[in-house]
This record gives sequence, structure tokens and C-alpha cells, in this order.
Amino acid sequence: MNAFRRLAAMRGRRAPLAGQLLTVVSAVCLGAVASCGSPAAPAAKPPPVNTLTVKSCMADGVPARCGTLVVPENRLTGQGRTIAVRFVVIPATGPGKRAADPVVWFAGGPGDSAVDSIEGEYPIVMNLNTTRDMVFIEQRGTGSSNPLNCPPFTGSLSDKAALRKSVESCLASLRGDLRYYTTAMFTDDVSQVLTALHYGAVNLIGISYGTAAEQVFALRHPAQVRTMTLLSGSPLTVPVFERAPGNSQLALDYVFSLCEKTTACHQAFPHLAADWAALWSSLGKSPIVIPAAQSPTKKAAVVGQDEIQGVVYQAMFTGDLGPIPLVVHTLATASDKASALLAINRAYQASPLPTMGSGVNQMLVYAIDCGDPWFAEQPAALAGQRDSFEYQTDLANAQWQQYVCTLIPKSAAAVGHEQLTASAIPVLAFNGAADPIEQPRNMAEVKQLWPDSLAVAVPGQGHDVWSSAWDPCGAELFKKFVGQASVAGLNTGCMAAVPLPYFDLILP
Repeated sequence: MNAFRRLAAMRGRRAPLAGQLLTVVSAVCLGAVASCGSPAAPAAKPPPVNTLTVKSCMADGVPARCGTLVVPENRLTGQGRTIAVRFVVIPATGPGKRAADPVVWFAGGPGDSAVDSIEGEYPIVMNLNTTRDMVFIEQRGTGSSNPLNCPPFTGSLSDKAALRKSVESCLASLRGDLRYYTTAMFTDDVSQVLTALHYGAVNLIGISYGTAAEQVFALRHPAQVRTMTLLSGSPLTVPVFERAPGNSQLALDYVFSLCEKTTACHQAFPHLAADWAALWSSLGKSPIVIPAAQSPTKKAAVVGQDEIQGVVYQAMFTGDLGPIPLVVHTLATASDKASALLAINRAYQASPLPTMGSGVNQMLVYAIDCGDPWFAEQPAALAGQRDSFEYQTDLANAQWQQYVCTLIPKSAAAVGHEQLTASAIPVLAFNGAADPIEQPRNMAEVKQLWPDSLAVAVPGQGHDVWSSAWDPCGAELFKKFVGQASVAGLNTGCMAAVPLPYFDLILP
């Protein structure tokens, strides 16, 4: 599994929290991709376009309406293959009058299914479910909405002939044309489903990639948008992945500064930044070698900068910051780093380093990575961020994308116009101060784009920005914002009470 697929697989995903610190990040995300579902057997005769099917069901233990709407794969012509887009509506639960404007969830990824994610995402929006319907619409190419999956590619940038053959074999096997699995085509599906369900203007909320999809929806269907809430996102005008190395380093520096401001952490690890620099330099010269006799897998293992980078990045991504200072200090100061690493592994009950190369390769990811212009990641754009611990990984990602995207079919017409201009749509944005990819600085221009907007930097949180800050602070801000359809009068003072991470001082 190459570096680009590792990062693309995790963008916007929910990863396990504490206790898996030494699980390699790519395998965690690979497992998440594998759980997204297998293609269903095609119907003998697909129903015609615009066929709407709705039935009673249960969603996360709550009575709901589940259904599908048949849409054309090629929305530019309306001809050819069709897709049954799956959706779930959780009706308002309260006894009073139902508000006309529902809340519509946009899942992360790209590649997450909004329907399969209900169990994890419904708690974020449930405090509005008393008066408003909750709507979850699956993205084409995911879940049961014509999923487009292949085995992982073989070959590499050093063996481009094998890589090209693997990509071409995958494309030939797909029951779908990647040109029409852009964010724009997805948001047109959402618009059609909402219209078929007789909704007018709606309240959008999404996380990570979902925030980009919200913005594309607003560009293409502005009359259907009442409010937008962005969790761990950035404006489409911000080159997120070209800023990634710098944002990752800012997040790590933030964790170190939190430790320094916490008396017990600072006393235990008074030179944490220096510890990190020493560890990073040491790993660059001599990776840690775990002998087969001591390895949990009974095979020799080598842990270098790439593995430690993945561990630290993932810990910040999930907001599991507590072990970072202890792990960095322990490894930096240990004379026997192999024994120290094994002790950390035992203490946190981490899984053995798994074998790469299995799982599902979601091709929707490539359709969007290679087609949507805001997803661009040019290697040259990273050059000024070489001091970041994430630089080499992001450079490898960009180089991989640069080549593989030449093999992916694209359609400019199916992407459409994605240039943001100033809009009156009310926008509420939350970004975690420890998020290694969507740093609060990405929202610097929010007021210029959306005058009725508020950007909230959430202390101590990673990419899963809602994990401990949401209830009650974020949830109440969201509820008031949607209720009044404006950021006017929103008081973010409750963010000061968001609990900061408890830093481990000794191994558990």
C-alpha cells in the first residue's frame, strides 16, 4: 500500500482512539475502507430514472424511512447506466410542529457512506431531531449506491509499467464510469433526492470532505441551502493538501505547547521539542530494529521515521493527544530504543504491526482526488515546508497522485464550476487546534467569503473536532445557529471550558 493511498484512505474517517497508538495508520484506514460494503448483484432490469422507493425502517434504534432514488450516472446527458442512491430520513421526534427545514448530513472521506455512518454521526445532530428531520444521503460510488471498488494496485512509481497495468485492469472491471463520480454529480444527486422528498431550503452539516461537498452543493443549488455547518473543513479556495506539511507541524507544535503549559507535563518532559528533534534525527540515521524473537509478530520489524510519523499523525487526527509527550520522551531518551518501543507497545496494548497489501481500493477516492481542482496536491507546492515531519509523506502522496491521476478518466463538465464567491449563506465552522490537516488558519478568509459566518478554533481537538467539545458547547452553538439561521449573538465562551487532554506521565 503506497503512501498516497494511506493518506487518502484516512481523510475524514473515524479511527480508533486511545489504546492503539502503535497501530500503523494505513492499516487502520484500510480496515475502514474494507467495511464500506461490497457491490450488490445488479438487478435483472434496473428501474427507470426518477423511481423513488421509501419504506419504514430503523436507524440507530430510531424509527426512520429508508429508500432509494434512481438517478442517471451520466447527469450531463441523462442517458445510459443508472444508480440507485440510498438515503435515510429520521423524522422529527417531538410532539410539536415539525420545522420545514431538515438537517442534511454530508459524510467525510471521500468514500464514507452517510447511511453506514449514521451510528457515529447521528449523535452530532440529534439535539435538533426534536423539531427537524435528519437526512442522510449516500454518495454515489459508496456503500450500496453502486460502490466502485478494486483490489489495491500493484506496482509502484519505480515500476510504472506494473502500476499502469494494475490501474487499467481495475478501470476495466468497474461497473461505472469514474468521470461521473465527481463531487458535483454527487451534490446533484442530493438536490434531486431532497426535491423528491418535498424539502425546500435545508441545513447542511458535514465533516472533512463533507464540508467541501457542502460548498459545492451551495454553489450548484444555492436556493436549497438555509445554513452550512462545517466540521474540520476549509474553504474550497484553500489548497488543503498543499498546506498539509505545515499544518501537521503546527499541530505537533501545539501539542508540545499544551504540554509546556501543563505543569505536571512540563515537569515530566521539560525539553519535549528537543526530545522530538533528537528522536527524529536518530530515526533518520538508524531506524529501530525489533528482533524476531521479541517481535509480537515473531518476525523482525523495522520502525523508522515513516512509522513514527504515522503514529503521531494518527494520534493528533483522532485527538488522542495524551500519550504523545510520554512516547516521544521515552523513545528519545532510551539507550535501548527497541526495548522502549516494546514496553510502549505492551503498555498501550497496541496491535502488532500488520501486513500491508490487502483490503479494498475505493475508486471514488480517485475520481475526486484526480477530478476536483480543490483536491490538487502538486509536489512543487510543498517545497517550502521541508522542515515539517510530514513533508516526506506528503511529497510521496503528491508524487503518487501526479502520476496515477494521468491514468484516471476525467470530465471537466462533470466537475463544473467550483470557484467560491461571497455568499449570504450563514456559515458556522469548527476546527481543532491539534488537527494535522484542517488547521484553524485555513479559515482565515471565512468572513470575506461568507459575511454571516463564525469560525471557532476548538482547543485540544484533532480532526474529530466534535469528540469531547461537542456536548454541550458545540451542540448548543449548532442548535442556536440553525434555529436562527445566523451567527449573530453566538457566544463561544463555552469553548474555554472544553477539557484539554490529560497527558500521560508514566506508562500505563
